[in-house]
Amino acid sequence: MNYDNPSSLIQLTIQSLLKDDNLAISSLKDIPDALLPSLFLKAHIQGCYKTLKAIVLSWPFERLPLGSLVHDRAPENPSFKAVMDGIDVLIKQKVSPRCRLQVLDLQFTGQKFWNTWTGSHLQAYSQKRELMSEGTSKKEKATPYLEVCVDLYLGEEQVDRFSTYLLNWTKKRKGVHLSYKTVRIHYLTRKYFRFLYAVSCCDIMELGIHCTLPFSTLRMLANLLGMLSNLKRMVVCIKIPTATTPEKAEWRLLSINNFTSECTQLLHLQELYLESPSFLKDHLHCLFRCFNTSLEVFSLTNCRFRKKILTHVFQSPCISQLKDLCLKGVPLTSVSKCLRSLLEVNASTLQHLDLGLCGLQDPQLEVLLPALSSCSQLRSFSLHGNRLSMATLEKLLSCTSGLSRLKLELYPAPLESFSPQGVLQPATFRLHCTQIIKILKDLRHSRSIVVSTGQCSSCAEKMFRNGEPIILPCKSCVRKFKKLSIE
Repeated sequence: MNYDNPSSLIQLTIQSLLKDDNLAISSLKDIPDALLPSLFLKAHIQGCYKTLKAIVLSWPFERLPLGSLVHDRAPENPSFKAVMDGIDVLIKQKVSPRCRLQVLDLQFTGQKFWNTWTGSHLQAYSQKRELMSEGTSKKEKATPYLEVCVDLYLGEEQVDRFSTYLLNWTKKRKGVHLSYKTVRIHYLTRKYFRFLYAVSCCDIMELGIHCTLPFSTLRMLANLLGMLSNLKRMVVCIKIPTATTPEKAEWRLLSINNFTSECTQLLHLQELYLESPSFLKDHLHCLFRCFNTSLEVFSLTNCRFRKKILTHVFQSPCISQLKDLCLKGVPLTSVSKCLRSLLEVNASTLQHLDLGLCGLQDPQLEVLLPALSSCSQLRSFSLHGNRLSMATLEKLLSCTSGLSRLKLELYPAPLESFSPQGVLQPATFRLHCTQIIKILKDLRHSRSIVVSTGQCSSCAEKMFRNGEPIILPCKSCVRKFKKLSIE
């Protein structure tokens, strides 16, 4: 250890304190606020639970992001129990002038806090942007002393013990508000609906629905949707049965209309992800008529729509200020002109664009080129799995060369790289890669592109790490990607 390094001396001091809980606790009043996160993290790692409890009483920040440290979501977890014991003391006494704790965050977020204050790099559980709360939740006539934020998962098993424990814990304590910020539904029953109605729906900022629903349950879900007034992100992957009789067809249509109409209540929605939404195949335009907000992220994947439906959607005012647009797996050959207009409308804001596996060929892409060249904020762009010639790829590289922010590009291998039967010709592919590198050099623009020879629907998943996008192939297709760079 380098004793001339201040950070080394700090770590040495923390290690020395944690050898004796009583010493650590008695020293808390003299420890600067900036060092308490490091002491808390080390106490958690080393199992110094008495010290953890004492630190809670002196926590100098409004938020304690415990969820990113405690991966075992169980009431018996010793670190969780120590923190809750400390909070109980705070609630009863309220005598610690140093403590500013207002929010106990049990979500799988908060890595940025620990990275900033301790230098530790914790793994992020979600690559999506972290949704920002408007502040601590407050009821109309009462200000909670403490807000407890947690994620809720509903699967085939009963509601998890951790969520049930927290609900019962908060009911027994005055001035504590339980806030479910993220709800992920993989199974729905009437019992689950009763549980959801028992929580504060206005706190939910993210809702993910991944299940098959009968018509009656879809209608109940629609009623719940109308209560989520502060929802910011919605992920919809719903399947509903096909109608076998005229009566069921009418019931099915009524259920879908109820679902779409309740979206008028989502006044703060920023991100919408529709994954294989076959139940909306003929109703997508109705859904967009109900939105009264401008989306920042719109993702529509793996579903076929009629030209008329897509035209209506692409002209919707609610997708005129997009940062992210993903249309992966949606055939777009018949709406290239409408898509060009959509790109032109979003040219000043669009940062990430995914048009993978959309059936685009040379004529459609040439229609899009002028709009693509005007997307000045574009950072990542995918055309994975489309059928484009070498001549069109050259035009594409040229028209995007002026996009200074573009850092990640994923393109299909040129059509000429394959035989008439669709078999890759390795020698020809290498020759075209050499040609692409020459084009990049001639354009004199530093950039890296990825050329894919596969058409796997699992590939090219766009992810975000530390705010930057990356594109990863699946394990079975990793050899079908070739990265070409020119500095």
